Amino acid sequence: MARRRTGRRDGDEYAPKLGYGAASKEAHFVAAPLLTAAALSLAGVVAGADDEFRWPGATLVLLVVTAMTLIFSMQLAYNARLHLFAFGELKDHYDGLRPGGVPESRLQQEYQAADTQWRQGQRRAVWVYNAGTTLLGLGVAASLAPPECGKQAAWRWTAAAIVLAGTAADTIWVFWKLRDLRD
Repeated sequence: MARRRTGRRDGDEYAPKLGYGAASKEAHFVAAPLLTAAALSLAGVVAGADDEFRWPGATLVLLVVTAMTLIFSMQLAYNARLHLFAFGELKDHYDGLRPGGVPESRLQQEYQAADTQWRQGQRRAVWVYNAGTTLLGLGVAASLAPPECGKQAAWRWTAAAIVLAGTAADTIWVFWKLRDLRD
């Protein structure tokens, strides 16, 4: 049986922290679609009023890349989630297909293989999702930068700086937290 780590760096067996699967589900299947909609909505505003933005073309591309990144994270999470199930579900599945069941050792191997696939796919989805949220922060900040002829330049630069500071803080925090997910 392969050793698994706890998400801590103390050498104990590994298992994702309790609640990690549910939290990931919320991020990828609730938050990511909403953030994608926000990015595409803002892209529509930028595309329709390019004279109101300092860098309309670059901002538009950044927002579209953000949306595509978040959509990709949803796809990765969905494909990873196909491998997330309880051992009892696997046993019940085979018991329903084959009267007499399948040897326990085979079930353990299949379960561990599926768990490994889920963790690898999930890790990729998390990295892509976090890249998407960082890109969204950059896109919002770029959209706040005032145009050359703007009358509220100080306010817009201040708002852009606040978004950039928040994005930087979030990105640093994410990298710090993701160290627990590395194998």
